[in-house]
Amino acid sequence: MVKKLMSVLFLALLLSCSVSNGLSRKYEGKGVEVLYREFGAPKITVDLENGNRLFVYEKETFVKQTEIGMGRGTLDPRISPSFVKVEVSRFEVDNKGIIVRTEYEKKVE
Repeated sequence: MVKKLMSVLFLALLLSCSVSNGLSRKYEGKGVEVLYREFGAPKITVDLENGNRLFVYEKETFVKQTEIGMGRGTLDPRISPSFVKVEVSRFEVDNKGIIVRTEYEKKVE
């Protein structure tokens, strides 16, 4: 059981890294207008000490309860809990309007 849990956590870590790398490749070096076109207005903007601005976007997705198939007829079905998945994307933009750094984080509430 512990091995399965560790492998799932490792896979989740790899997937989160790949999303972060994908954001880096797609957006770093591009202008801030790309963010407004693809994501809309940011949820939060923060002025950083180095003169850059941080644009923060959040996407919430509700994941409903689902029955887990056990592969055999059982009287008591197993139900996964419902939860809210929150994806946070952060983009650091320099004073010329160019994206210089990206971050991606996924949380479960």
